[in-house]
Amino acid sequence: MHTLPRLSLAAALLATATLTSTTPAQDGVEVIRACLGIAAPANGPTADYVAHEWGTFTSMADSRGIVLEGLHHEEEHLPAFVHDLRTIAETGVSDSKLPASHVTQKMETPVIYFHADQPLQARVTVLFRQGLMTQFYPLPSTIFPRLADARRELVDMRAQDWSSLCWDIDVVPRSQAAPAEIPAVASDDPWHFARQTSACYVRTRPPANSGAHVEAEHYLFYRGLGRWQPPVATTAARGGKVRFANQGAHAIPFCLALELGEPGGRFALGQPIANGAHLDFDLAGAAWIADREQFSRRVGAAVLRALVEQGLYPDEARAMVATWSRSWFQKDGARIVHLLPREVVDEVLPLSLEPQPRSLVRVLVGRHEYITPEAQDRVEQALCDEASPDAALHARGAAMLAGLDRFLEPHLRNVAHNGTSEAVRRTAAAKLAEMSR
Repeated sequence: MHTLPRLSLAAALLATATLTSTTPAQDGVEVIRACLGIAAPANGPTADYVAHEWGTFTSMADSRGIVLEGLHHEEEHLPAFVHDLRTIAETGVSDSKLPASHVTQKMETPVIYFHADQPLQARVTVLFRQGLMTQFYPLPSTIFPRLADARRELVDMRAQDWSSLCWDIDVVPRSQAAPAEIPAVASDDPWHFARQTSACYVRTRPPANSGAHVEAEHYLFYRGLGRWQPPVATTAARGGKVRFANQGAHAIPFCLALELGEPGGRFALGQPIANGAHLDFDLAGAAWIADREQFSRRVGAAVLRALVEQGLYPDEARAMVATWSRSWFQKDGARIVHLLPREVVDEVLPLSLEPQPRSLVRVLVGRHEYITPEAQDRVEQALCDEASPDAALHARGAAMLAGLDRFLEPHLRNVAHNGTSEAVRRTAAAKLAEMSR
């Protein structure tokens, strides 16, 4: 059994593997301040800068809308310099990833940009409710919780009430030279795409005597795992039909449904969905676009317009679409892409900026994968093929399952619960058990 090693960041917080529950009176950013020993900001004037954030929440559901576990696998690998919660140390990180169980939500690539004409110092604190911040760059000043002395192999996400990160940074205007600490990445790396904006540079101010080094980037980055779910649901039927329901208290400003498979891609734009309402998509009426690059450009243009309408600058919206287009618009599967209401973003990811900016824009995209009945048929057939003694059938089944990539586990969980025969349900369960070894 692997145990979680002790973290050596001197400025990090309590050495606990899980967080204790808080009362409503303690909830929010205030409890972070109390735990971290951060003084509440004075009621001073707002500083002359703006901050913009974008990011993605990814979840997956079966055809009835039941959310599936197994979303802790990565799709877009991060550069080696990005810090990982399990292995973080002042001197570097390893390639090991945090083992976690009962994950139903992957918070992917929130980045925070800063725009200022003059240098300034800022403190940035973000909290993730029902989730754990697992990867980040640059290195925060404080990290909560510290997973030191954990005596089990897996972190049970059902026990994580919240987590937080806090950065102390210098905001460096683009009129000044780029900090030498910014690490190099390849030009085709999604990490590079997110840098293609006019935003300021950020450079950390490590706590005294922490042993941490100064790090710099074009933005603050963090990523996490959780069980929080946006208040939406899908139900899918054969023939490209899917109902997308807004079960929350606030309107969803934008959504679209898309499907990618052997014929190419097809999509349908939706309308804003009022709270408590739903929208029925019929992808059977949408034409297949065989060229995936063309499909990606067409869908990406629609998403880009929606991002700009929500307040992102055009170069920030282009950076987000470029970062995620290979995943959202070219990978096989069926998904709803929607914008989370700002009220929902602020509730699940409370963000504190000191000093306060004159403007703060936060745009989080929900990527809601759903399993169509046809997709379940294909997975069941692949499981049967892989179990066949016929070499050709075995290879075909194994290749199909491998192509599911990061979504293999939730697909298997779906078949294990909803498979059309006892035999295929047992096969899926056995493969899940094999994966967990």
